[in-house]
Amino acid sequence: MIKKTRSQKGLTLLEVLVSVSVFFLIWMAAAASIVGSRYLSSFAKHKGQAIYLAQEALEEQRRRTFNNIASRADAVPLDTQGTFNTATDDLNGNRVITVTAVPGDAFRKRVRADVTWWEPILGGRIQIHTYCTTDIANETNLN
Repeated sequence: MIKKTRSQKGLTLLEVLVSVSVFFLIWMAAAASIVGSRYLSSFAKHKGQAIYLAQEALEEQRRRTFNNIASRADAVPLDTQGTFNTATDDLNGNRVITVTAVPGDAFRKRVRADVTWWEPILGGRIQIHTYCTTDIANETNLN
């Protein structure tokens, strides 16, 4: 009969604790990665929607006559579930359109559309801001 040595009898409590600790650390890193990727995915989707809303505002201003281009502010929804048909799952934001004269050019106006919204993250909220800017010319007075 062969006598078993200490190394062949099984795992010690210390070895079990070390392996559980390593597993726990790997699991925590994976959980943090999942939370981070969900946040980044949500942020990217809302950033894209905000850029779309800002560009939509600029296009609306371009369709107006030069004298009717004006500053304004309104509330806008950013869809969170991709349904685009209900306000219950939307983030609310603000869209501010600012119109200023272009220095040295009486026949151009600078239009800036700012979109701001609040993104929920880890039980809190962070404010996010994006904008688009364009110049609009009075075509009747250009060469």
